[in-house]
Amino acid sequence: MLSFEEKKAIFQSFKLKKKEISNGRVSFIYPESKQRGQVLATQVQPSGNGYVVGKYMSEETIQKNGYLVDSRGWISIRDFSKVEMKNVIREAAMSMSGVEIELDPELDLKAELEPELELKTEPETKSAMVKDIPEKVEKKTAPDETIEASSASEKIGFNCLNNWLELTKAVTELNYLVWRGFFNRLSR
Repeated sequence: MLSFEEKKAIFQSFKLKKKEISNGRVSFIYPESKQRGQVLATQVQPSGNGYVVGKYMSEETIQKNGYLVDSRGWISIRDFSKVEMKNVIREAAMSMSGVEIELDPELDLKAELEPELELKTEPETKSAMVKDIPEKVEKKTAPDETIEASSASEKIGFNCLNNWLELTKAVTELNYLVWRGFFNRLSR
């Protein structure tokens, strides 16, 4: 399985526009798309998950390459090798524009050299990563943020219920006044 950085480097070697989304996830846009959507890859995340658009591919292409397209029309790239990644990006771009996408040789060379550089500096990186992991976990699981979100939703729910009850009470009082006046006039 490729790392998050390796996957990003492969996508960037095809000159796709990178779009940051929440929680460190990344999408890649293919501007030359002739289809309605321009998102070629979505939710590529540090855990290795990610999806490439497959809804525009022909059935023949899907079966030939053995892609599993989900009900939304996306292909999961979690366990793809480097060759499979490049192939699925080419096929997706071809299905979106009808033109074969070209790989930038300079960026592709960088993508191939980056894993080698990471291997040389691996001992230093591991010690730094061990120190950073607990901090990241603490930031993500801060209890204050969860409490604020739940109390905010409870406040909204309470405000809606309170407003509804006040409106019902006002309508009931108005009806009482109208009917009381009506019966008073009848009795005179």
